Amino acid sequence: MEYFENRDRAESFGEAAQDYDAFRPKYPAALVAAIMEAAEASAGPDDRAPRILDVGSGTGILASQLRTAGAEILAVEPDPAMAELARPKGLEVEVSAFEDWDPQSRTFDLVSFGQSFHWVDPSVALPTIRTVLTPGGTLALAWNDIEPIGELKTRLDATAARFHTDGRTASLGTAGAEDTFAHVEHPAIAQLRGAGFSPKETTFVDNLHYSKHDWLSMVFTYSAQLTMDPVKRAVMREEMSAEIPEDGLDARNEALLVLASA
Repeated sequence: MEYFENRDRAESFGEAAQDYDAFRPKYPAALVAAIMEAAEASAGPDDRAPRILDVGSGTGILASQLRTAGAEILAVEPDPAMAELARPKGLEVEVSAFEDWDPQSRTFDLVSFGQSFHWVDPSVALPTIRTVLTPGGTLALAWNDIEPIGELKTRLDATAARFHTDGRTASLGTAGAEDTFAHVEHPAIAQLRGAGFSPKETTFVDNLHYSKHDWLSMVFTYSAQLTMDPVKRAVMREEMSAEIPEDGLDARNEALLVLASA
């Protein structure tokens, strides 16, 4: 089953919207700068702010970073609870699944997905993206991929494996297997090529430190955990907590950016 077909997981984030907003990481500054460079190139020499459509915007983490960097943003987000946390950041948000969203003849210099492209049906989304991109426009797909450094990752992965026996997570020392693509070609690449896009991957590395509380709070905003039985989820969190030192953990974010021209 593709991620976008698993509606229980795709629609699970609203219940954790506050924690999602508080503990999900921002994107590396260099990744945001690369998106802005592509958007500004698409906008041309008109000396105007590039127009960006941010899809699956969640609580506006990527969108707010792009807005701060100078872009004009329209966010599309299917979950009303997530959208309500994005709007106070100065974002215009339309609540809709992207597959059902009406562009109303609007066009954009760049379409971005932050941690969200795997939740849309590419057979519907990619043709829509083509119609809303200005000539020479760019599609930007971004994923944070954060894992503990060292032997702690192995122990946390083993703990996760005991609870996710269905194989739905390949690694849960990190923030969630749905985002673990740093060491293989992202499956979206083949989808983009098949739809006539020309994708290019770049990885941006940040070294981070998390308190025990912040790490666990982040891990449990991912759909694999949100859709667990609540009692089982609480036990898993307790066991993971026992593995993490009181002074927290060091982690590495190997954030992936895919820029694709139409």
